[in-house]
Amino acid sequence: MTKDSKETRGSVVSRRDFLEWVSAAMVSVPWREAPCAMPAPMAFFADAETAGPNFRLRPHYRAKPPLEEVIRKVQPGLDAFVSEKYAEEIEGVLKAWTAAFARNPPDLETIRKSLSPQLAAFSPGSAEERLLRSYSGLEIRRARIPGGPPLGREFFVRDLASSFSVFSRFTTAEFKVMSLRLLAASPQVIQTRIRYDLVGPGTASFLEQRVGEWEIEWERSPQGDLRVRTWKAVEETRAGATGPIFSDITASVLGGNSSYAAQLLRGTDYWRSVLDAASGIDVYGNNGVAVGDIDNDGFDDLYVCQPAGLPNRLYRNRGNGTLVDVTDEAGVGVLDSTACALFADFNNDGFQDLLVVRSSGPLLFLNQKNGKFQLKTGAFRFAQPPQGTFTGAAVADYDRDGWLDVYFCLYLYYQGLDQYRFPVPYDDAQNGPPNFLFRNNG
Repeated sequence: MTKDSKETRGSVVSRRDFLEWVSAAMVSVPWREAPCAMPAPMAFFADAETAGPNFRLRPHYRAKPPLEEVIRKVQPGLDAFVSEKYAEEIEGVLKAWTAAFARNPPDLETIRKSLSPQLAAFSPGSAEERLLRSYSGLEIRRARIPGGPPLGREFFVRDLASSFSVFSRFTTAEFKVMSLRLLAASPQVIQTRIRYDLVGPGTASFLEQRVGEWEIEWERSPQGDLRVRTWKAVEETRAGATGPIFSDITASVLGGNSSYAAQLLRGTDYWRSVLDAASGIDVYGNNGVAVGDIDNDGFDDLYVCQPAGLPNRLYRNRGNGTLVDVTDEAGVGVLDSTACALFADFNNDGFQDLLVVRSSGPLLFLNQKNGKFQLKTGAFRFAQPPQGTFTGAAVADYDRDGWLDVYFCLYLYYQGLDQYRFPVPYDDAQNGPPNFLFRNNG
């Protein structure tokens, strides 16, 4: 080996030295200050000499995923809707109130801790009630809370406990922020309207319910948390029942039909384990029902939509509190996944027809006035092929020509990252497929 070749070989850098040198460059250390004894940068970068002593290695990272910007905005306060972070903070307080009402007796100390020592609140116990209706053991009253001298924190908590004394306990205590407005930034004051729903057994009744709204102003305390500084009841509806209002009669109404036990009582999880996936059955469920008088006997009949692979069922009302399955006779046992259905008189013959909204498209069955329905082929001709899944429909005579028209709603379910388009911003999504409006030509 010649002397020249040895010198050339001596300038070759080992892998370890090279990686150490590159790691120093990655943390933006100037080339001249690199801790490794390395050859001049010229050995690696042809433009190092022209770059000067402040040259930095600028690595090119992969492009950000399209979802990254959307996910970043999921956290309240990081987008244009700054008030969302205040709503989230207040909702945290409301969740604590829900937990407090779930205890027996209610933990009003949790409510008291949320109140400012300088609270000004109007007494909910001084409400003026007006009877709205009374029937079958149910009374509904509208309460108006008049203005008056505001109460301080301790008096208000005692008055609140007194107004809730009609409940023996609470089975439901829900609070929701309906509106929010920032009144002042420093010190921070936030005005909200809170909707509440309180339900539970009464001390002198079977069930009590209170539904209404509060106007509540919050202020930022020196400790940094939000506390209520004013509390005013806007309106309240009060209901009391002396006994059960609703009772489940499904079994007595439908139990005489074999399809009730064989199909309707089994859930989607069961049928997904039994039916072949080729039938199209999925996990969504939530198939609808339609109610209408198909034979003009004055009793409403029932059409039950089912998942793919199970026939929809039509039950005729016998007028004696029971329904009989007439699906096969009527010819409306559609097997396709059905989102919903509607009974309406589309041909103005005085009998209600049946619109079945399958996930893949609508079907119109015309009432033959003899207990049978006939499929109307070509009833819906789309100007453009539908691009999504049919999820719903509405019927109305929008042009007032005396014929009922139909509006179809569609949705594009998640199809994978390579096909799905993420809306930005999410609350103003414009990425759904077009809906369709059909005018009835008679």
